[in-house]
Amino acid sequence: MPLRPPTKATFDDLGDELFLDLTDEELEYFVELANEKRDAYETVMHYEPTPRLGGAERRERSGGTRVPPAENPHNAWVNACYVGGDEDGALDGWEVGIKDNVSVAGVEMTCGSQVVAGYVPNRDATIVTRLLEAGADIVGKTNMDDMAMTSTGHSAFGPITNPHDEAYLAGGSSGGSAVAVARGEVDAAIGSDQGGSVRVPAAFCGIVGHKPTYGLVPYTGCIGIEHAIDHPGPMAADVETVARMLTVIAGSNERDLRSHAPVPTEQYEDALDGDISDLTIGVLEEGFDIDGANEAVLETVRDSIDDLEAAGATTEAVSVPMHSDAKDIHDVCTSEGLLDAMLGEGLGHGWKAWYNRSWIESFGKARRAQSNDLPARLKLLLLMGAYTNSEYHSRYYAQAMNLVVELTEQYDSVLEDVDLLAMPTAVTKPPKHDPDRDQYDRLQETNLIHNATPFNRTGHPGVSVPAGPVDGLPTGLMLVGQRFDDATVLNAASVLESESEMD
Repeated sequence: MPLRPPTKATFDDLGDELFLDLTDEELEYFVELANEKRDAYETVMHYEPTPRLGGAERRERSGGTRVPPAENPHNAWVNACYVGGDEDGALDGWEVGIKDNVSVAGVEMTCGSQVVAGYVPNRDATIVTRLLEAGADIVGKTNMDDMAMTSTGHSAFGPITNPHDEAYLAGGSSGGSAVAVARGEVDAAIGSDQGGSVRVPAAFCGIVGHKPTYGLVPYTGCIGIEHAIDHPGPMAADVETVARMLTVIAGSNERDLRSHAPVPTEQYEDALDGDISDLTIGVLEEGFDIDGANEAVLETVRDSIDDLEAAGATTEAVSVPMHSDAKDIHDVCTSEGLLDAMLGEGLGHGWKAWYNRSWIESFGKARRAQSNDLPARLKLLLLMGAYTNSEYHSRYYAQAMNLVVELTEQYDSVLEDVDLLAMPTAVTKPPKHDPDRDQYDRLQETNLIHNATPFNRTGHPGVSVPAGPVDGLPTGLMLVGQRFDDATVLNAASVLESESEMD
């Protein structure tokens, strides 16, 4: 569609939104110049889009079909599909579920929301391409919290219930991926983590979920909340499977220049040697001292840390006082960061990467037509972001982002003396499934992700590994390491896994 000529009235209205008091003379002048610049916009659109990513035109693909309730008892799936991977790759024969904010060409992507339901990507996300080239078969899109906005397991398509007890929820926002893995419906799954969304449902569903170091795994083709905190991550029943998947999806990406170039990678499964005798694990005091914590959960996690000590690791108490305020820092950053992403039609502006044009066009139309259907938490964050931006000129956002630098330095300082930090992934049991509670009531459930969110901001790798049951429900131990030392994190997790199997 050609760029329509702007009018004086259009520029006058836009000027008011931009706090510009434009005179009639200025308006006439700017309209004249804008019309001269229309050729530049036509030049940009003259270029043909680059070919589809991931070999979409050569693979065996079946479009997605909504999974009926009878085949979806915990509401873990949105669409079933089939995309065949290459033969003889490292993941040949694996069946993999993909969280429904990660693009699979030709398959509907809903982001767990009615607002964008019906959108069909025309390109694979980079991580999907890598999985397919490694031989994995994509068998479906997993359900998630509405627009990834909560950590409980509430999709616009209904609650995602816990596979261990339907009276509880799976956690989120990657709850569908966690349930599909826990029920053995896939060999592994992809989740995304902006504030614990891989690690928390992994803990609640009794599986392993890894948030890689920021930038280690490309986010290209995934839909996030704010590009400063977006992490795709592997989820599986055991650490080795997570490590093998991480080996495949990690690495530099020319279309995502947020990443280090080159990004340091390794064969993560080869690092699982079971030897942690030279490791010192710092037990983060503030990670246990959280309002509303369940004492039985804390004790179970402490027992799992004792198991690591029994396996040869040294443990010591450490303190990062700022950790107690990290959730508040994250929330302040997120409100204006999310506002920018929303105004950028779901992706934001100004970062060097490939932009998903089909998503931008589809989401831009959807949010204007159906913004009332956005989840309550998203509305709240947008309102707070717009308010603090307009009334306080982003001073709170700037201060919070500066505090992220300080918080990162505090973790780094402790990690110079210890190899890993240990704490509960979540300090409570999974949230109860209460159909009578509406989304406004649930806005207060924040202690679920208190330990997880800081490391989305700082970029440190973190894995949740099962720590043991409390009242028949899983809990998780989170291990956090130095940036790009994902191998050490996963090796320690594998040792705990082995110790648990021997108990």
